[in-house]
Amino acid sequence: MNSTNRVKRGRFITLEGVDGSGKSTQCRILKEYLISRDIPVMSTREPGGTEIAEEMRSILVHRDLLPMSELLQVMAARYDHIVKKILPAIEAGYTVICDRFIDSTVVYQGLEIDSGMELVYSLHKKLMPSIMPDITFFIDIEPVLAMERVKVRNGSDYSSSNLRNNRFDIKDLDYYKKIHNGFRTLADKYLKRIKTIKVTALSTPTPTHKIITRYYQGLDLGYAKQI
Repeated sequence: MNSTNRVKRGRFITLEGVDGSGKSTQCRILKEYLISRDIPVMSTREPGGTEIAEEMRSILVHRDLLPMSELLQVMAARYDHIVKKILPAIEAGYTVICDRFIDSTVVYQGLEIDSGMELVYSLHKKLMPSIMPDITFFIDIEPVLAMERVKVRNGSDYSSSNLRNNRFDIKDLDYYKKIHNGFRTLADKYLKRIKTIKVTALSTPTPTHKIITRYYQGLDLGYAKQI
């Protein structure tokens, strides 16, 4: 094939934040924005994204697992997701938008294990096809506000006794604060890749979307970053 006809690899964009931060809404709005500009785009999520990974997600969000078992389950789901869905889309020239990726694993699973941050990144490099996001948006919201949003979203079913609930949603405020601080630590450490967008009680989705699209427009054309 002539090199001039070779399809450029697409971009890989991830959104991170505590539950209730609004990242899923921003994934949807960004996808709609790219579609409106005739940019090939695929949206997905983690844990999940493929049939097998979605089955693993159901176990992860509804069952209490040992910390190491939980981490390895997330990694198994990610491998299936990357190989079957993310990499093929990127190699076909699609922009891939993923609701959570490795940073969530570092924060949610890594913080429960000794030297967990280093372990998560090490496992990712050794076991996964070598890909990292071109850019990550951390939606930075105060934990108490995020927790209130989750309560409103779940309504009267907000309790640990309801098996339909995501067990990560029904944690207490101290847990939300720990997760939030974990994301802040990563954002401070990886300033080049992770862009922090502050959200307040008065924020609407539109200003956040405008910030995201400005960053997107500034990305270099071409290839998704490799580890």
